[in-house]
Amino acid sequence: MVNIIQIHDDKEKSNITRRILENLPEWFGDKESLEKYVNTVKGKPFYAAVEENKNSIGFLSLKLHNKYTADLYVTGILKKYHRQGIGKLLVQRAESYLMKNKYKFFMVKTLGESSSDESYAKTRKFYFSQGFYPMEEIKEIWGEKNPCLIMVKNIENDY
Repeated sequence: MVNIIQIHDDKEKSNITRRILENLPEWFGDKESLEKYVNTVKGKPFYAAVEENKNSIGFLSLKLHNKYTADLYVTGILKKYHRQGIGKLLVQRAESYLMKNKYKFFMVKTLGESSSDESYAKTRKFYFSQGFYPMEEIKEIWGEKNPCLIMVKNIENDY
């Protein structure tokens, strides 16, 4: 049984982020980027997927841009737990928070479709399955070698 809980302690957020991302080198092999995530999840809404023994096996952090739009800032799930619905639970919990707080748009930035990286092809497929749609690929954000795909989802619940 996996539970999704909100984490408020910044040190705990950083510790969970480091432990999980270090175990996902296909996505987070760049040490500089990993350290940035470890330090910048502080102060952001943060959810952890925890087993009955209280071990965190995944997490999701949000970046709130303005009163309308939030970003799925960073997420990770230990590989042995992939494809078990944990990512879906984390996204649903984040969306619940966003809808409760009247956000209208949920977005995520990921490596773009013009990249041949197989790990990120799986990531894009997951986001698409959660209702995110490609909006635009921009090479100026992360550079020519790392095209940034912005995917968005309308979460306005009053239509």
